[in-house]
Amino acid sequence: MYILGLDVGTTGCKSIIFSPDGRIVSSAYGEYKLYHRRIEWSELNPYETWNTAKETIRRSIENVRIRPEEIAALSTSVLGEAFIPVDEKGNPLYWSMTTFDARAVEQTRWWEEKFGADEIYRITGQPLTSSMPIYPLPKIQWLREYEPKVYEKTWKFLCWEEYVNMKLCGKPVTDFSVASRTMMFDITRKKWSGEILDVAGIDEDLLPEAAPSGVVIGHVSPKASEETGLSEETLIVTGGHDQPCGALGAGLVESGPAMDATGTVECIGVVLDRPVLNERLRRGGFAVHHYVIEDIYFLFGFNPTSGVILRWFRDNFAEGERMKADEKGVNVYEILMSLAAESPPGARGLFFLPYFEGSGTPTFNRKARGVILGLTLSHKKSDVLRAILEGLSYELRRNIEAIERNGTKISEVRAIGGGAQSDFWLQIKADITGRLIVAPKVTEAASLGAAILAGVGSRVYESIKEAVRRIYAERAKFIPQTSNVEKYGGCYGLYKRIYDALAGIFDEI
Repeated sequence: MYILGLDVGTTGCKSIIFSPDGRIVSSAYGEYKLYHRRIEWSELNPYETWNTAKETIRRSIENVRIRPEEIAALSTSVLGEAFIPVDEKGNPLYWSMTTFDARAVEQTRWWEEKFGADEIYRITGQPLTSSMPIYPLPKIQWLREYEPKVYEKTWKFLCWEEYVNMKLCGKPVTDFSVASRTMMFDITRKKWSGEILDVAGIDEDLLPEAAPSGVVIGHVSPKASEETGLSEETLIVTGGHDQPCGALGAGLVESGPAMDATGTVECIGVVLDRPVLNERLRRGGFAVHHYVIEDIYFLFGFNPTSGVILRWFRDNFAEGERMKADEKGVNVYEILMSLAAESPPGARGLFFLPYFEGSGTPTFNRKARGVILGLTLSHKKSDVLRAILEGLSYELRRNIEAIERNGTKISEVRAIGGGAQSDFWLQIKADITGRLIVAPKVTEAASLGAAILAGVGSRVYESIKEAVRRIYAERAKFIPQTSNVEKYGGCYGLYKRIYDALAGIFDEI
């Protein structure tokens, strides 16, 4: 029997079929567009995204000689915060606002004044600030105010996990980790917060049922079977938010190691045996919510634009490299990494602040903008590329230091996601952070984490810990190089000073 992990991300979807020992049997990937109809808006077209997801599932099945009924179960890992209002037939009524859609500033400020950031954090573990209006709670209020007809027709507000579950088996059930990302879920009581919903004036019936990760909710429906190629015998199991799913795929079942997931967004997370909720973490933007193992928690920070910046560079400044990649039949990012390696550590005095959608933790400033500082006529494309990689790695170091200041010691960093495929970049991360960077054998850990949950729900595994013992293995380790650590130590100090000097200017742009 096989297990399928479906990873629905911000700009693309992966469907990966695994054997019980964690070996990838087949995989498929599809991209969809991230829309910006206004500067502060960030949306997905629900029809495009679901069509891509179902075709990706189909291709992953067709790419390998297995019978669909051999896939025991499917579970989904999803981008956080993005949600869709649907009618009683499950039809989308509006675009899906993603995490960094910033339209609900006034509604978020209303919560700061009416309820208070400290109280929201105590209940939900989510940091409330009008400078980073990312959560569904204020965005639902925005819809009620500016799109009242949409609100009136809405049967449920669904994040992508429960939307996919509804499409696959007819039941829009979410898990505790995704529910945590709505800013409406009480993380200690494990239920929707009546206190918050009462203040918001939102009926709990508008929200989906919430359950722990790894719980069977149904079988693939006949319609979904026809659309995806899945068997009607395949079980649909609750999955999770992509970051804890990725951490699970990287073997995190207890405190110590940290996950560094580099995809469109870069996240660093650690497992907690109890929720740690203090003002310093809240002000830094660190979220604490349910892990995909029941009664365990997950703390994570993030950089909102990581891999997506490399994609932006690819699409706008790498036409020659793209043509070269096509000619050689290789991935264009391999060529870009080789080009970046031509520049020395420090990128010859070039600094890059990767704040294309604001800064994430620990500065947590939606008004921050991307910056290239230090350009001269002697700089080359290779220097700009290296500066991008270094700027993203400085952000990783800032997050490691902020997490450790709050009492969680990080023993090593396990790198997953698309960025973990570059040994060159992983060595830069080791040199800048001064930490051991470990690359697991399976870098697509979010899909693997979802597949583990599918395996637990379908009894392929007796428990999550038993699954991790069978599956987790290391591909490579990257040890900090002393000379580069010293070089980057000075650069890192300058990097932080650059942000401090520009913080006030960002407010005026």
